[in-house]
Amino acid sequence: MSAKKVVVLHEEDNVGVAISNLQEGDTVYVKEMVIRLHSDIAFGHKIALKDLPSGEQVLKYGVPIGITTSEVKQGEHLHVHNMESLYMKQFTR
Repeated sequence: MSAKKVVVLHEEDNVGVAISNLQEGDTVYVKEMVIRLHSDIAFGHKIALKDLPSGEQVLKYGVPIGITTSEVKQGEHLHVHNMESLYMKQFTR
């Protein structure tokens, strides 16, 4: 098995964090899952650990940090293009 490429910060998280730059098509092993990446993911960015429908809470550190704004497939990059930060939302009201 390859070196660890993604960390999960809490057991309830539905996202992992890339610990190196990852390329579309790479395979990562997370929580006994084999996940094929559907997009490039930069170091420190989030990857969906499962399919997330639009409007789903994004869990990191075991707490909601955002809401998906479109459907996100397992292995896709999660960032401002497909999620809204709950932290930023409180400052834009």
